Amino acid sequence: MAVSVVIPAYNAAAFIARTLDSVRAQTFTDYEVIVVDDGSTDGTSDVASDYFAEHHMRGRVVRQLNRGMAAARNAGMREAGGRYVALLDADDLWFPEKLAAVMAEFDQYPDADLICHDEQIIRDGRVLRVARRRLPSGVLYDALLFRGNLLSPSATTLRRDRALEIGGFDERPEYLTVEDYDFWMRFSRNGRIRFLNRVLGGYVLHDHSASRRIVFHHLALEGMLRNHLDAYLQAHSGLPVRLRAQRRIARVYRSAARQLMGYGEAPEDQRVFVSRMLKTYPFELRNIAVALLWIATAARRLLVPVVREVRL
Repeated sequence: MAVSVVIPAYNAAAFIARTLDSVRAQTFTDYEVIVVDDGSTDGTSDVASDYFAEHHMRGRVVRQLNRGMAAARNAGMREAGGRYVALLDADDLWFPEKLAAVMAEFDQYPDADLICHDEQIIRDGRVLRVARRRLPSGVLYDALLFRGNLLSPSATTLRRDRALEIGGFDERPEYLTVEDYDFWMRFSRNGRIRFLNRVLGGYVLHDHSASRRIVFHHLALEGMLRNHLDAYLQAHSGLPVRLRAQRRIARVYRSAARQLMGYGEAPEDQRVFVSRMLKTYPFELRNIAVALLWIATAARRLLVPVVREVRL
């Protein structure tokens, strides 16, 4: 077959059938499906296996101990029989023409190693926005490193051999939630990446354990970026490059602070990230604006109990 659809799944019994529905609806049919059950405890494997049997779908379940998303994706890619691997998270969705459009792009550009398309961002069944994927100017690795993650797993189809050549996704625990971002950067060094200007799927957002998730993700992001930046600075010297690196790390802190403030949670973590942001790169107006917003929010939080007490 041409394409192996790799779906890492952990406790996905409640929603994986909907995701498989979107695969079964594909107009391009030369594919297999590999669901990698990453140590689920809710019967995910049974749901997926029953789905394959009921719909006579070419698919199988690979079971492993809980080792994380990176290990699950790697296991699926190793099992894959297709030349191309289409990644799909267990709660995301594809439009029916997704595989047909992507494979037509590979046919048109046979030297491409990876294709990523636009996708809807969905929460509670409502489309919040469309994430547009565009090829940036200059060196793609530099753009990914300094501008941010420009790709999404469920919007990505790639050549299996290229992915395995670079060792797949990094499985170290400290890269959990950022293993895909690291993979795109490593892939971009030698792989040829194309961006397809079409909305072909949906990325589903969840708001569980917001503050804990935000802190965990941004600390993982900081660590991963520092590893890449350290290597980058060894090859690129000079004050402008060092300042650019500091600005990138400060953006991580700013993102964490803004998200925590948006949820109105973890005031001490807000303070820590704002402090690190200003210490790392105090020269940017957006950093100053976020710091002022945090001060105003913190002052309001302190005043509310006082006002209530006066009214009583």
